[in-house]
Amino acid sequence: MRHGLMLWREDELSQGDVLARQRRLQAAMRESGLDAVLVYTNHVRSAGVTYLTGFTPYWSDALLLVPREGQAIFATALSKRVGNWIRSTNPTVEIAHSPQPGRMAGERLSALGAGNIGVVELDRMPGGLVEEITSKTDAKLIDASDLFAAVRALPNAAELALATTADRIAANAFAEIPADRRLVGDVTEVLELNARLAGAEECYVAAAPDLAADRRLARIKGNAPLGGYFAIRLSVAYNGVWIRRTESLARMAADGAVAEAARAADRLAEAIDPSAQPAPQIAGHALPAGMTILDWTVEAPVVTRPLQPVASSTRPAMRNIPYGVLTLTIGTAHTPLVFTRSFGLARQTARGGGVA
Repeated sequence: MRHGLMLWREDELSQGDVLARQRRLQAAMRESGLDAVLVYTNHVRSAGVTYLTGFTPYWSDALLLVPREGQAIFATALSKRVGNWIRSTNPTVEIAHSPQPGRMAGERLSALGAGNIGVVELDRMPGGLVEEITSKTDAKLIDASDLFAAVRALPNAAELALATTADRIAANAFAEIPADRRLVGDVTEVLELNARLAGAEECYVAAAPDLAADRRLARIKGNAPLGGYFAIRLSVAYNGVWIRRTESLARMAADGAVAEAARAADRLAEAIDPSAQPAPQIAGHALPAGMTILDWTVEAPVVTRPLQPVASSTRPAMRNIPYGVLTLTIGTAHTPLVFTRSFGLARQTARGGGVA
């Protein structure tokens, strides 16, 4: 559940930043012969609309219609009662209310004379919405996921700054974990409290309470006991931009081997260039003696999910991304340890943040 205050912060993400993203998509549409692009959103798959509007929609399904020229339209089933709030947090597009947002989008597309309509993740568009759209237009629906992903992959200065803030919120929350921790709740409650107080509008905490028994991270009840070594993952959203951070810890006290592995994860993440394939960069990175990388996964904002897997030790090829989140499992003499670190934020910012 999103608990944080959702509002427009012009100083962090300006209307000019958001409009520039829409214009880049429109330019790509014209090059590809598309008359419009539709982006579906719900509570889980909100990232595409968030990227194009700066607005993080929730509560119900909605559609963003981006024509090849002119203002985008956000068609939502939410009532006009919340219209003023939506407009205050989504100022660059027209807000249209309808109990059948697909039908409304179809009517607008028909009025535009659209012939070819790109749909981001067409295969995941709910069938009911597709039927609503096609009941009002004879235009051809074409999957536009790759086109959108190519636009989305361009590093953006405002987004990098927001991701950096989210990353700092996560790191600072881990710094507040108490030295005496016996139960999962001793750690997770502190993490969520500190992330919320620092301005995160959303956060999720997952745990692997005993790394010697199971490295998988999941939502665990707070009264579950911690093993000798455990891992906690914190996923944080700040102004619609998500970051993850995972730390492995010893239960009762500071552990030199764990701290050394954490520093090794830091150095590796700092060295990765998001514009290049990660596999050779990870394979070529030297770890401290006695440590090995058992597996790894890269997540990134790509299409409609805030973070999704884009490469791994078993499927190493990666498409272009603006920045990434690297999860490493590092083998040690005691137990495997899991760490997650962002990468590419400082590197892309030093390059000038890519496009405006």
